[in-house]
Order: sequence, then structure tokens, then C-alpha cells
Amino acid sequence: MLSVAMIGKNEETCVSAALESVRHVASEVIFVDTGSTDNTKKIVIQAGGRVVNFDWTDDFSAARNHGLQLCTSDWILVIDCDEQLTLNSRSARFIEKLFLTTNSEFAYEVKIKNYLANGATEWHSNIRLFRNKLGLLFENPIHETLSDAVFRRNPTRSLPLAELSISHSGYKSPERNSRKRLRNLTILKKWVNESPENPFAWYKLGLTLRGNDIPKAVACLFRSFELLIARDDRHTFSFRYELLRALCAHLCETNPSLAKIVEQRGQLAFG
Repeated sequence: MLSVAMIGKNEETCVSAALESVRHVASEVIFVDTGSTDNTKKIVIQAGGRVVNFDWTDDFSAARNHGLQLCTSDWILVIDCDEQLTLNSRSARFIEKLFLTTNSEFAYEVKIKNYLANGATEWHSNIRLFRNKLGLLFENPIHETLSDAVFRRNPTRSLPLAELSISHSGYKSPERNSRKRLRNLTILKKWVNESPENPFAWYKLGLTLRGNDIPKAVACLFRSFELLIARDDRHTFSFRYELLRALCAHLCETNPSLAKIVEQRGQLAFG
């Protein structure tokens, strides 16, 4: 009734906890392995999951979509190896109701609690739970999302929030964060080279560069801004306000007059 879809590589230190967290709700676990050389695949198999090997192509969506196509249950839940599904009596009742024929929803936002390296926590939500066999697929090689596919299916309605949550511990390790950042930069630079007119790709590259190269980061954010305001469909891009805030915040430190111009242009273009 519920397929759990995962992807990973060399995640032996955390995958067991992720698998244990879904053990009582998953009818099947489909694990797409992108090249593990440790005990990750063995751990997944011992936990009852199905491991599928997939050649890594610097494209998270390709790996995730390969797993989605192998899921056989009515609903799919997507979690990562460094995440755990948080279950309580309320979420258990929600999962039971999920499979009722009277449920007219086709996808849910899920709240995710991120544990940060400095000991703080922050929340965000993402589309992680959705009906199978609707053709919903992830898009973007990195920072992959189902949002565009969901919007095309139902552009006039926001998604409900699921009565369950996910805890994410991946940001707690500075070493892990550093490895992720280097990996992400490689993919993002490839993405903007292949899709130079994509404002979201430039936006994400700019955000990632902020840690060690502010001038290049601002240049990428400005490129994203210029591309976005030139589009007739700019109002469909949910990141537009975050882009404007990030760009203006950096410009205020070096060129306040330009920051004011950009803010005015953004407010006029985005509404």
C-alpha cells in the first residue's frame, strides 16, 4: 500500500535508522544505489528492501525517477538515508486514512526538521508523499523537486500538509556538509553550462557559492534575477522572492543604490 523510495551511496552509518523508521508503514522499500562500496546495499537487503543499481550521471532526478518507476504500491513516500520518519499516534491515524477510497488528495507536503551543525534546528516542507502511477516525476539534476509536475497537474490549488514529519540529521556534520557542497558545485556548474537560460539553476549556484566567493555568488544571483524578470511566466517561480531578498542583501553591503534599483524592479516585476 505504501512504497518507500530511497537513493544513496555509501550510507552505512545512517541508512539503518532510516529503514527502521519506516519499517511499520512500508509495504516495500525501493533503494536505488548509485555506486556504494561499503555495506549500504547489504544493510538495505537485510532490512527487507530491494536494491537496484544505477549508474550515477550527476543527476539526482534521474536516480529518483528510476526508483519511482519500480514502486508498485498505491502511494509513494520519499525519504533520504540521513532522514527518519517521525511517527506518533496522530501520524499513524493519518497513514491509515491515506488508503481510504474517499481520499481525494493526490499529493502532500511533508514537514522536515533539519538539525544543523551549530545545534540549532529549522523547519521546511517539501512534497514527499504522493499517489503512484500519476506520472509525477522529479525535475532538475540537483535540488530536485516534484513541484513543477504537481503544479502542471493542478495549478490552482495548494497541497495539504501531511500529519507526519521527517527529521533530517545530514546537516549536523561539518565534514559531510563540506563533501556535499563540493559535489553540489560540480553538478550546479554543469547545469548552468547546459541550461544557461534557467534562472533556478543560476539561483542555486549563487546560494551555494555564498560560502566562499561572494562576488561570484552575487553575479550568479543577478544573472538569475535578469533571466527571471524577462520571463512572462515569472509569477509561477516560487523562489522569486527569496532570490530578490538574497540579491538585495548582498548588494546592500557593496552598492546600496543598485540594491534599491534591483528591489524596485523586483517588486514591480513580481508583484
